[in-house]
Amino acid sequence: MANALIACSSITYAQRAMRLLNNAGIRASIRRLPIGSTDTGCSQAVRVDQSKLDRSVALMKNAGFTARYTFCEKENGEVAPCP
Repeated sequence: MANALIACSSITYAQRAMRLLNNAGIRASIRRLPIGSTDTGCSQAVRVDQSKLDRSVALMKNAGFTARYTFCEKENGEVAPCP
């Protein structure tokens, strides 16, 4: 299963986004981003199945969250910006 990471501005927003997505039936968890992944200091991300990324971002935007960056997580744990 390929995962996607949605960067959040703080741990609090990551927790709220995770709760929102889980309540919507999308399995989500919180993961810390590698240092230097973003240029804004975002260090927390919500992890979802990559096939549910678009729906997750849409739900978050409708709830007032800003999805600043999205990353795709490789099987070896490395992250890269999603296309």
